[in-house]
Amino acid sequence: MKENYLKFVLIICFAYASFCLESQNLAILSDYLNRVLIFDNGEMKQVEHLPIRSYQTGNNSIAYEDNLGSLKIYHNNYTFNASNFVSEYRVTNNLIAFRLNRQLKVFDNGNIKTMGVSVPYWEVNDDVLVWFDDLDRKLNVYYGHKVFELDDALASDDLKDFQTGKNTVVFTDSRNNVNIFYQGEIFEVFYKDRAKSIKAGQDIVAFVEEPMNNFQIFYKGDFYEVEPFEPISYQVADGILAYVDNSNYLKVFYNYKFSTISMHSPNFYHAVDKLIVYGVQNYFKVYYDGKEYTLENFIPNQYLVKNNVVVYTDQHGNLKYFKEGKTEVISYEHLTGFELQGSCVKYSFGVRSENIYSKGKTYRND
Repeated sequence: MKENYLKFVLIICFAYASFCLESQNLAILSDYLNRVLIFDNGEMKQVEHLPIRSYQTGNNSIAYEDNLGSLKIYHNNYTFNASNFVSEYRVTNNLIAFRLNRQLKVFDNGNIKTMGVSVPYWEVNDDVLVWFDDLDRKLNVYYGHKVFELDDALASDDLKDFQTGKNTVVFTDSRNNVNIFYQGEIFEVFYKDRAKSIKAGQDIVAFVEEPMNNFQIFYKGDFYEVEPFEPISYQVADGILAYVDNSNYLKVFYNYKFSTISMHSPNFYHAVDKLIVYGVQNYFKVYYDGKEYTLENFIPNQYLVKNNVVVYTDQHGNLKYFKEGKTEVISYEHLTGFELQGSCVKYSFGVRSENIYSKGKTYRND
């Protein structure tokens, strides 16, 4: 019985992981007649016959305003009519949040739920939606299909000092304490006046605490000191911390380990997902999964990063694609633009020509 149960769990986990991987292969584009197409894992589907007003893409869904201003959401092979109008909307890899005037709603895996009816302050990320409703005077977070109350402001000003990582929330409560919400629990950090800086990521929050200015992290439920001194700069992403210490060394914390990836001051660096893109002495580099990769001996004018993929144009205008340690040229065309949607690359050239690059194949819009 136990063996059959374990097999069932493994099958479910494998199926879910496969769905997550497949769902990254979503993109939106137009054909020569300005009809709107959805690219869904190798298949082109027409969803609108007139141009749309706006769109945003995530790993699992695409939201867009159609020609009349209605909000529609493409998810799991189906187009949902979310609302006849929308004041604003934001798409993440998992959640989509949108406001109708001051009413806040969330789209979560095919379900639309009302979070608040009078919401002046809110922020959404992959797995969390946090908002303050000025009618019930509460600061709440939606996480794991549930609503958690973070604090109330019945005897205080509006609670609007908060930020999110993909699955974390950093917020200042009505007693002026800074807290971290993580996996359904609240962890008190320090009094607000001691927060010199703080940044939230996935499974990680980094901060500098006054008056000692020591550099610390909250990582998967525990606190650690990183350096006794304040760094020159720092960024957090998916369980990863990148920072320049007071000796101008570029360092990384990843999977409970610290590494120095450059003893030269970086020209720039960006931590996105589990990847760090950086420039050192005019070399374009990537740190991924504990390894360093040199992509070019120049810094590209434009590059995009998402889902541990880097897309950029080289000195000849060729479009290049880096993933899991490998770089390839995906287009030699004279481009007019390119986007990274999920793990797909949409690039434009010529007169209304748009191609999608996905899983080693190129798909045309004609």
